[in-house]
Amino acid sequence: MAESLINSIARLRVIEKSLLTKEAAARLAAAPDFDEAVRILRECGWGQAAPSGGDEIDSLITGELEKTYALMGELMPEKQAAVTDVFRMRHDMVNIKLLYKLRMMGGDTEAAKLDFGGVYPEAELKAAMKRGDYSMLPPVIASALEELDVITYRTNDPKEVARRVDPAYFKYAASIKNPFVKEYFGALADFTNLAALIRGAGREDLLPTGEFTDEELSRLAEALPEDRDRALSVIAKLGASKRRRAIREGFEEYMRTGHTASIEKARDDHLIALASEGRTEIDTVKPIVGYMLAREREAEVVRLILTAKRANIPMSAVDERSVKLYG
Repeated sequence: MAESLINSIARLRVIEKSLLTKEAAARLAAAPDFDEAVRILRECGWGQAAPSGGDEIDSLITGELEKTYALMGELMPEKQAAVTDVFRMRHDMVNIKLLYKLRMMGGDTEAAKLDFGGVYPEAELKAAMKRGDYSMLPPVIASALEELDVITYRTNDPKEVARRVDPAYFKYAASIKNPFVKEYFGALADFTNLAALIRGAGREDLLPTGEFTDEELSRLAEALPEDRDRALSVIAKLGASKRRRAIREGFEEYMRTGHTASIEKARDDHLIALASEGRTEIDTVKPIVGYMLAREREAEVVRLILTAKRANIPMSAVDERSVKLYG
């Protein structure tokens, strides 16, 4: 762990120059085939940390992310390690939901392929979930799983897993004493709730900790998805914060197109802007978190492009926002 935040930021200023540029991503997307795309990646510095064996795409990405997470351990002051951990824990939540459902349905948790990048070691998490021991998790998440044990004793409805785990995760994020974490997860909750209401979800499926008030959520739930004009009236009355403007613009575009991709694009653009705007600060951990998110986003873009190249899928068939980098 770092002792000096200033030294960490100074070191990061040098390291972040190795991030893939938009030009490099464009070259990667324009590569004629998979082998040429991999060559371009290696030219950009990818691959030195890749473990041998296994799928080449997974090896490339796993190697780079392992290097990134190790670097976070070096740069992040110990007292603020929870800030980077809470972002990484989204992978743990995916894994916890998968393992819980497998256990509930009598599946093989040992053979499950888990999402890479979480805080908890795979073997420990599998063993803990198998025996129903949640003590390694934050109390709010452990408590949600214990409640879920009671609920699933009566019913094996897999929808209950996400209904309990996801809100608990967002509550945990809200408990982290860092303004950037609160802003990021609050925005994610609001966009997620809007998209859920458009799909006809009930209030029990919504996330806490966003800016929407209970009254606003109730009015939106009543109007969506049947009365979009009425919902637009509710959205139009939202305040003037950056987040609410982004939500309003995304919803207005949805009204024009009828596609929820408009909400997802507005969400991605807003979160990318949030993660990028603190990169010049020198007295907060935002540049460190922003770098980690940029590297994770970079990995997502690389995976998408390489997968398309290997499957001979033309890049014209790939959504443009899916290959947008942070920064």
